[in-house]
Amino acid sequence: METTKTAEAAESATETEIDAKAAEVEPDNKLLVEDETEKASVTDNEIDTDEADDADDADFIASYDDGSEPVAASTGVLAGAGAVIGAGLGLSSLTGTWLGTLMSDRQQLIGQINSSSAATASQIAQIYGSPWHTVALFNGLFGLVAIIVAGVVLLTAKSAAPWTRAVAWGGLALGVLGLFIAGVMWFDVFTDLPAVPATATTSTTG
Repeated sequence: METTKTAEAAESATETEIDAKAAEVEPDNKLLVEDETEKASVTDNEIDTDEADDADDADFIASYDDGSEPVAASTGVLAGAGAVIGAGLGLSSLTGTWLGTLMSDRQQLIGQINSSSAATASQIAQIYGSPWHTVALFNGLFGLVAIIVAGVVLLTAKSAAPWTRAVAWGGLALGVLGLFIAGVMWFDVFTDLPAVPATATTSTTG
């Protein structure tokens, strides 16, 4: 009997120790489960955040890949520059350019050299007429280029700023006017070459 009671007491003591150890281990297991749950939730949040950032980056890149704003800005700048250039060329066709003046002086010098022993009418044509026509030629060329540049701006930049189209229209008008005046000068419509009176020629000959 005593042996049986001793065995039962040993078994109960062993079971008590096992239960105590299980109680000690159980909270650790719960902590591990909670830690894993927290890690999983943090990982999911990081994934969601990364996906949101990637989506924002994709939208940002797509907005620039669209090219609407940069292309529109560059088109506006080019149209404005073309309008100003056209207006400048049109104004130059009216007032004259240093290139036209330079070529006119050169042509006048050539006329003086070639007409040193020529008749009076030939001297007038070479010294006065040729430089005059040279100025008309260069003014007409500048007017023609102004028309082309302003016309291209008006045709290609229909949605440009109002000031750009206004300047382009001004350059076109100045170019047309300059080309017209250059044509009048070239063909001597209103300004014929000076002519030597016949009486003066006769008296000189006699």
